[in-house]
Amino acid sequence: MGLGLAWAQADLQPKEELNKNIRFYRSIARRTGAFRTKALPKLNGIRWQIKIQNGVSESAAPVAVAGKVYVGGKDKNMYAITLSDGKIFWKFNTGDYVACPAAYYEGKVYFGSDDGYFYALEESRKEIWRFQANASIQSPPAITGDIVVFGSHDYNVYALDRNTGEKLWEYTTGRVVQSGPAIAEDIVYIGSDDYNLYALRLKTGELVWQFKTENEVNTTPVVGEGIVYFGSDDGNLYAVDAKTGQERWRYSTGGKVTASPALAEDIDVVFVASESGLLAALNSKTGEEKWTFRIKGGFRASPALAEGYVYIGGMDGQFYALEIPTGKVAWKTKLDAPIQAAAHVLDGSIYVLTNAGTLYALH
Repeated sequence: MGLGLAWAQADLQPKEELNKNIRFYRSIARRTGAFRTKALPKLNGIRWQIKIQNGVSESAAPVAVAGKVYVGGKDKNMYAITLSDGKIFWKFNTGDYVACPAAYYEGKVYFGSDDGYFYALEESRKEIWRFQANASIQSPPAITGDIVVFGSHDYNVYALDRNTGEKLWEYTTGRVVQSGPAIAEDIVYIGSDDYNLYALRLKTGELVWQFKTENEVNTTPVVGEGIVYFGSDDGNLYAVDAKTGQERWRYSTGGKVTASPALAEDIDVVFVASESGLLAALNSKTGEEKWTFRIKGGFRASPALAEGYVYIGGMDGQFYALEIPTGKVAWKTKLDAPIQAAAHVLDGSIYVLTNAGTLYALH
């Protein structure tokens, strides 16, 4: 098969991944960064843009679903913004910065705040419950069934009942947990600033294995076809056996990997972006390079995939669309500031957040 992005064997994916009313940071609970939606092969322009008051934190990222885009700001609010016109539908005030990307699950919105609380809201903004951790929550939550999982700066990974907020378990790592969890086959995969990636049982929090790197693991891992992919501040992208934690291969990028990888499962290609300015397309089984693309200023934003294109923002303030088969730039556009947040693709539009706190709807 060529390096297109055909969504083969979609019927084999879990029902939650095919549900249009469930969406997380990096698209799905396995965090592939691949969006089953209409792409944007050619840029027509900016449909709308809106400035978030007081700006945004580095880890904030938009999540677009069910007619709204959700994004948090330094003004302590989570925003619901209407996709059609970029108007604020509602905002929900917390006690501190909202740097945590939202998770949307069938009409409910879940997110953490630097105030130490994790919130569950109705789509109308009504609070359902809140859970108190012991420090900031910036880890992008993931949900499967009735369980929501996230990490905290208090060193813990938490699993809660998503309907009630009741704590099911917690697992303590050695340092801050900014990484978001990836969930596959009843295992939670999550990184920590203690240099480790952890595999924990979804139902109990029991440790299955841990994998040690040479620096912090802030990236949100990706799981596909029995392999976990994740980056480390040690400059490597790692591919680790999902069941055993044994290393399959690693790829050196020449700079910190603070961006989460993206996975095109149908064509066995994984994409990694680095603060060195490298974006690489690799064979997901072997780590062999397919192509590379470089910029000045580096990448901290995670790549997003849709219909044969990879979309990524750079610290140079440019937002790029590249053709997956070749790495050729299909289009690019200069925005108002460096871009560290992963873009969200939905129905032929791309939602991009810059470090200046401007949310763009490109079409």
